[in-house]
Amino acid sequence: EETTILSKSTIQATVLLPLKATGNSSSKSNMDFYSGLLLAARELGESGINIDMNVYDIANGSFGATRDELETSDMIIGPVAAGDINRLYTVAPGIKALVSPLDPKAEQLTERYSTMVHAPAPRMAQYEDVANWIKEDLMPGDKVIVISEKEARKGDEGRILRAVIDSAHITYTPFSYSILEGRKIQEPLETEMTTEGFNRVVVASESEAFVNDVVRNLNLTIHNKFNVVLYAPAKIRTFETIEIENFHNTNLHASLTYYIDYNDPEVRKFIKKYRTLFHTEPTQFAFQGYDVAKYFLGLCAKYGEDWMRYAEDASMLQSTFDLKPSGNAGYINNGIRRIVYGKEYSVENSK
Repeated sequence: EETTILSKSTIQATVLLPLKATGNSSSKSNMDFYSGLLLAARELGESGINIDMNVYDIANGSFGATRDELETSDMIIGPVAAGDINRLYTVAPGIKALVSPLDPKAEQLTERYSTMVHAPAPRMAQYEDVANWIKEDLMPGDKVIVISEKEARKGDEGRILRAVIDSAHITYTPFSYSILEGRKIQEPLETEMTTEGFNRVVVASESEAFVNDVVRNLNLTIHNKFNVVLYAPAKIRTFETIEIENFHNTNLHASLTYYIDYNDPEVRKFIKKYRTLFHTEPTQFAFQGYDVAKYFLGLCAKYGEDWMRYAEDASMLQSTFDLKPSGNAGYINNGIRRIVYGKEYSVENSK
């Protein structure tokens, strides 16, 4: 049965952001997001798609728009906070499409609202990608080692990561120790490692001190001629105590929600346009505003009101979009960026 796709040349868009524009100091992150969004709307306009956009500063708690305007908009971008999204659907249950642009906590609402799309990829997507990446890379003679902390709390994210690896049916050697044992575990760790192939290691912990200690110990094993590849979700890159050199030594394979490749010609083009228009450098929020607007408004223009059903995977400037249904309701983006820390301080985007 063929479905007629009704594309749209004009899109009615409503943007709801806590800009704090009338206060003493505006919200820099939301202003930057809005600036990126404006640049995307301008480019879409240049390509023949007319974006009729109404923008409301919702910092004072009021949505500004009427119920009729909210329910007749082709797309609402925002609000940011999960609580505001919930409140908005109470005010206007007939919303056609709402894109949650920034708050990871809003993800759970996609199970309640069928017209909602969550743009930031959740932590779980990172964990699943770590497991899939190991499976793809695994060669005969390799060994998978999952290192965890003995005193980890019950709700620790490391436990969730380990559960994801378990459910991916990857055969691995568990290795756990307490941070106090850190100076004594190099030898016991090496007895678990293979000298034949690669030791593919996951640190199932969110503790910066513990992860730092594991990376330090892995560096010592590398000096003893063991081949190591470390796999990790995005959190590891926020740990300031780990020297970047150690990421390169351990050949870190990181699964990220966001990554900007400044060597990409499209990224450079965006930065030039942004500087010209706004006389400043784009932050990651500006990149996110651009990616969200360009991708979702572009889909709406191409496929009309049914765009969620036809959403295509896309690699934007800092985000990858891969929409998947959330239970019986809305959609979640599962798009992940893979980067590899290689030799001579190279960082490559591998996906």
